[in-house]
Amino acid sequence: MSDSDPVAVDNALLFRKVFLEGIAGSGKTTYAAQHMLAWLASGVDPSRLLIFVPQMPLARPYQQALHDSDYGGGAPIITTLASFAREAVRVYWSELAAPLGVGSPSHEPIFLNIETTQYFMARFALPRIANGEFALNDMRVAPPRIISQVIDNLNRAALMGFPLEEVAERLGNAWGGRDSSRLAVFQRARTLALEFRAHCLQHNLLDFSLTIEAFRRFVQPLPEFQTFLQARFDFLLAENIEEDTPAAHDFLAALLPYVQGALLLYDKDGGLRTFLGADPDSAHALRGLCDDHLIMPHSRVMSADMAALSAAFNRILSPRFEPDLQAEGDPSAAFSYSANRFYPQMIEAVADQIAALVAADVKPHQIAVLSPFLNDSLRFSLTYALRQREELHGIQIPVLTHRPSRALSDDAITRALLTFTLIAHPHWLDGLTLSAPPAKDVADALALCISDLDPLRARLLAEIIYRAKRDDQNVLRPSLSAFAKLEADKQARIGYRVGQRYDALREWLDSYRARLEYGENIPLDHFLRRLFGEKLSQKGYALHNNLEAGRVAAQLIASVQHFRQTLYDRYEGDWSEAGREYLSLVSQRLLPSLYAQSWQDENADAVLMMPANTFLLRNRYVDYQFWLDVGSGGWFERLEQPLTHPYVLRREYLPDQVWTDDDEAAAEEAALYRTVIGLVRRCRQHIYIALADLGESGFEQSGKLLRALQRLVSANAEDAEGEASE
Repeated sequence: MSDSDPVAVDNALLFRKVFLEGIAGSGKTTYAAQHMLAWLASGVDPSRLLIFVPQMPLARPYQQALHDSDYGGGAPIITTLASFAREAVRVYWSELAAPLGVGSPSHEPIFLNIETTQYFMARFALPRIANGEFALNDMRVAPPRIISQVIDNLNRAALMGFPLEEVAERLGNAWGGRDSSRLAVFQRARTLALEFRAHCLQHNLLDFSLTIEAFRRFVQPLPEFQTFLQARFDFLLAENIEEDTPAAHDFLAALLPYVQGALLLYDKDGGLRTFLGADPDSAHALRGLCDDHLIMPHSRVMSADMAALSAAFNRILSPRFEPDLQAEGDPSAAFSYSANRFYPQMIEAVADQIAALVAADVKPHQIAVLSPFLNDSLRFSLTYALRQREELHGIQIPVLTHRPSRALSDDAITRALLTFTLIAHPHWLDGLTLSAPPAKDVADALALCISDLDPLRARLLAEIIYRAKRDDQNVLRPSLSAFAKLEADKQARIGYRVGQRYDALREWLDSYRARLEYGENIPLDHFLRRLFGEKLSQKGYALHNNLEAGRVAAQLIASVQHFRQTLYDRYEGDWSEAGREYLSLVSQRLLPSLYAQSWQDENADAVLMMPANTFLLRNRYVDYQFWLDVGSGGWFERLEQPLTHPYVLRREYLPDQVWTDDDEAAAEEAALYRTVIGLVRRCRQHIYIALADLGESGFEQSGKLLRALQRLVSANAEDAEGEASE
C-alpha cells in the first residue's frame, strides 16, 4: 500500500473524540483527510469544522483532499494558534485594550511579524550592544542573534504561561553560577525585553508574544468568549499536535469538551519543533480527553529494507524506544556508504549519483539532499557540480533550496536586487546606515542577472562603468555609465550582446531615476516588482524562467510590502522614508519571515537541497535521500544560544533546576534520534550517506551520527558473516 492510498474511515468514530497515534509515514494524515471528507459527506457544516495545525504548510494535504474530491461545499476553518489568537484579540480589542495597558485603547492594534518585531527591538538593542552590555567572557554574539534570542524569550514566556520577569531567574538558576558575566547578561536581556514590551504597549504594537499573552490572559477568560467557543465549532481536527506548543494544547483542551467529534494526530517520535517551543508531553496529555485511542504502528512509506534500517537505527541510537513492528527486510540494502578523503570529493561523488538517478528517469522532486547546515559554499559547489553533469549527460537537474534561518541579505539574488535598488535611489544614501554599494557587489549583481556574463568579465565591466562620487554633503552617490564609453578592446572582451543587455538595464534604471527627479513617488515593493518583472525576468537576463529567483524575489517583495503596510499604513507622503528604513533593517542582517511562497513551491519537479531539520518540518516524503557531512556535530548539537534555552524555558522544567552536561548529552541523543528516525521514515527507497574524512574546514570528523553509522555497518557485517557460516 502506498502513502497516497485512501484509508477506510469508521463512520462510528465520526461523532467520537479520537486520539490517533503513529509513526511518521503510517498514514495518519491520509486517514485524517478521509475523516474530514466523511464528516463533510455526512452533512457537517464546513464552517463549524476547525482544522488546527502548528504551521499553515501542514494544512496542504487537507486543502488538496478537498480540491481532489467531489465535495462542492465550503471549506473548513483552517488556522494556527497565532492566527486564531490574532483574530480573537482583534475582535475583543475593546474589552481587553484597557486591562492590557496599551497607550491608546480607542485605537486599533498593529500586529507585527518577525521582521517588524526585530525592527523595533533593534532600536533598543543596538545602542546597548554598542555599549558592550551583552559582552560575554566566553564568546562573541552577533547583534542579530542577541535580538532574536531576546524575542525568543518573550515568545517562550507567553507560550509556556509564566511571567516575562521570571525568564532571567530561570536561565540564571539553570546556568548554576558558572560565569558571572552570563548572569549579568541574563538580567540585561530581561531589561531589554521589558523595555521593548513597554514600547509596544505604549504604541499599540502587538508582536507574537504580546498577542499570545493578550489572548491567554484577557480573551480566553471572557465569559462571552467562552460562550462563543462552546457554540462555534462542532468538530475538530488537530494535525501534528506534538509539534505544537503548550498554549495551543491549552486551547485544544478548552475546546474538546464542547465538540461532537474530534480527531487529534500525534507522531510518537515527533518533537522536531522543540527548539520553537513544541512540547510532545503536553500534547500526549490530550489523550486523556478523548474517547478512543487508535494506533498506526506500520509505515506505508518505507520499503521493507528501509523499515529494517529504521529498526536498526532505533536499536543503536535509542534502545529505550520501542522498535518498529515491521523489520523483516535487509537494512544494508537500504543505504549506501561513501567515504571520501576530502570535502570536494564528497560533493563530486554526490553529484555523480544524483545525475545517475536522474538519467535513469528518477524524477528530481523524488531526491532530497540533506545536511546539518546549508551554507553558501556547499550550495554553490553542489549546484555547480550538477550543472556540469547536465551538460555532460544532456539532462536537466533543477534544484530548489530553502534556508529559513538565513538573513535576507545573505541570498545572492536578494543582494543583487538591493544593489540595483541603491543605484536607483542614490538620494536615500546617507553614508552611515546606508552607503553606496561596493564595486564587487555591482559586479556580482551583473554576473547574476545578465545572461552569458561570467564573474571575471562582470568584474571588468563593473570596474569601468561603475562610479561612486561624493556630493556636496560628502556622501558617495552611485552611477552607471554607458557600454559605448568602454574602449573597443574592452567591449570585444566583454561581448557586444552582453553590452546591449547591460545598457538596456542601465537605461531602465536611469529612466526610473529621472522619473523620481520629476516627482514620481512609488513604494519600494512596487519598484522591486517592476524591476524584476519588466527587466530581470525577461529573455536575455539570467533570472528568466528561474524558479529559485522568482521565489526569492517574491519573498523580498512580500517582506517589503508587509513592512510598509504595517509601519506606514496611513502614510500618504514621500515613500523614501519607508524605503530607507527597510534597507537599514536588511543591512543589520535581521531574519526574514517564513513566507508561504517558500513552502508552496514544493510541487516543482526539482531536487530539494536544504538542512535536514528544515526538510523534516516540511513533512515531505521522497524516494531517495542524500545525507552529506555525516561526521559533523550539527546533526545533534543545538546552536549555542547564550541568552535563551529551549529546554530550560519549558513549562515542566523546574525553575531552580541546574542544566548539567548530562542533561545536554541526553538532549543531543534525543535530537539525533528524532532527526535520523524522522529522515529514514520519510524515505521510500534508498539513502546515500556521504562522508569526508576532513570536513569543509579541514578538520577530521567524528560526530555521533558517524559513530552510529560505523556501528550499523559493523553490525550488518557481523550478521552477514553469521548467515554465511550457517
